[in-house]
Parts: sequence; structure tokens; C-alpha cells
Amino acid sequence: MNPVHKPGAKPSLISQRGEDYFPIQPNTILPGTEGMFDLYLQRAGGFVLYARKGEIFSVEPKLKQALDLTAFYIRVDQRFDYESYLARNLGAVLLNPDIPVEERSRLFYQISSGIMKQSFTGKLPRGLDEKTYQELQTLVKRGLAFLSKPGTLTSLSEFLSHKYHTYTHSLNAMVLTIAMLQSLPDVDRSILFDAGLGAALHDIGKTEIPDAVLNKAGPLTQAEWEIVRTHPVRALGICATMPLNHVTTNTILFHHERWDGKGYPGGMSGEAIPLTARVLALCDAYDALTSERPYAKALNPYKALAVMREEMQGAFDPQLYKRLVFVLGNARIV
Repeated sequence: MNPVHKPGAKPSLISQRGEDYFPIQPNTILPGTEGMFDLYLQRAGGFVLYARKGEIFSVEPKLKQALDLTAFYIRVDQRFDYESYLARNLGAVLLNPDIPVEERSRLFYQISSGIMKQSFTGKLPRGLDEKTYQELQTLVKRGLAFLSKPGTLTSLSEFLSHKYHTYTHSLNAMVLTIAMLQSLPDVDRSILFDAGLGAALHDIGKTEIPDAVLNKAGPLTQAEWEIVRTHPVRALGICATMPLNHVTTNTILFHHERWDGKGYPGGMSGEAIPLTARVLALCDAYDALTSERPYAKALNPYKALAVMREEMQGAFDPQLYKRLVFVLGNARIV
């Protein structure tokens, strides 16, 4: 990158309107990459053009020191271009130890939420398309890599949305499911990706259920309840053209089975329910209880776990329930 403003040169003031710019972490600009947005420095009460869009970035440590660089600035009208750049390079950003884990967590959740929203907004009459499926696969891989680092669940918990939407709920459930499975010593590491993908897709069947039913403030009628109960099977129909393996399929299909055999769609019980579905069942319920829904207020983590233990007896694998409490406690969420 050939900066417009070189260290030691007199700045050329471009603008003084602070509301036209937003700050970004300098370490999110990766050397050797290209972005379709301009980079600015804040100098002398205004903003100075540092690099034009389309240039190859090269922000070296010595250059940062010489510029006393604590933030770059980007024009508000180029926010989408910056977010697209982040989405393309998020894997490298998440694994960059020079970026504070809180900032990496915020970026992961912000960008992943956008991907999930695109996947879940509106109806999917032709099923899940290849492009969306590949984006979801990439999202899960990033989540696996990021959550393997110490302290990331604690940091991510600050950003997990507590306003219920199907897409944010699915992302939250994916994060918790991966964290749970990573904590189990006897789990084959090869299933983590497949289970994470299943968790990300577990509620996609709800895109075929009328919003009036999903968002109903009062109790559902028996007929409405029967419609809602079809969403795991509908999810598999939406994903029918994608090459899901048996772990992902089982995670999606059986996440509403109960330990006592009173769940759906198959009425399976105990260890006959696949492990990944038993884990997702816990994470699914916990996130729903701690989220603001049309028909219920969000509970704090302690109360949600108490409800799961006392009012939902027989729903969950008791040993996995203890593991969830351990994972949340270890992450200082409860």
C-alpha cells in the first residue's frame, strides 16, 4: 500500500465531519489484502485519506508505531464494503492474537448473525441453495476454530442476542452446542463440525411455518402446535439437496426428543437419542428461556437452569445437564 499520507509528511485535511466516519480496529486490516473502501486517519481535528479503495493493504507494526495508530476511520457510506471485507477475511481476523478477544467476539457475532439472517429471512420454496449452504459451512468452521481458544465463550456471551429471532437463536444454539461438545472428553472431534452445522440449521424448518403461529402471543391451539412440531422434518426437506451426513441429519431431526421418551418426532428415549441431539436439546431450551419471546420474558441464566431442572423434569439427559451448568459456570455466564 502506498499511503496518501506518509509518516512525517504534513497531513492534507479531507474532512472535519466526524458523523461521516466510524472507527475500526487497525488489526482488522490484514496485510496483503484488498478492500473496496477508503481508509482515513484522524488528524488535526479532521480526517486524512490514508489509502484508497482497491489498494493492497500493508500495515506493518513499525508503520503503526510511527503513526501512533490506534484507529482507522471509514466513511459511513462504505460500511457495507468494509463488512464484506470482514466477512471474506474473518477467519484470519478471529485467529489474530493482536486483536483483543472482545473485538474478535463482536466481529464474529455481528458477521455470523448477518449470514444467519440471510439464510433464515423469508421463505425457501426451492430449498437451501448451494451458496447459502457453503456460507453456513464456513460460519461453523470459523466458530469451531474460534471456540477452541481459551476464554472465547466468556467473551462471546457478552454479544449473544437475547431478543429472540430464529436466526440469532440458531447462532446462539450453535455456539453453545460446539462449546458443550468440545468440553466432553469422550467425544470424537470429527463430529464437532457436523453437529455444529446441525445446530445452525435445526430451526430452518420454521421458515415454512406462518409467522402468525410462530409469533403468537397467547397459547397455541392443538392444530397450531401440530404445525410447529413439524419443523424438524421440514428442515430436512429444505436441506434435501445438500449433502448432509447422518450426524447433521440426526442433530436436526431429533433435537426435540426427550430423555423420558415424550418428545417428537419419534418418541425416542434415553441414550437411543443421538448424543449431538441431546446436547442441542439442552442448548436450544437454555437459549430460548434466556431470550425475550413474544409469549414470555427472558429469564436470567440461574432461573433458566432452575426451570430446566425443576419444571422440565424428564426432558434432558441428566449428565449432560450437569455438563451445561459446568460449561456456563466455567465461562462465568452463571
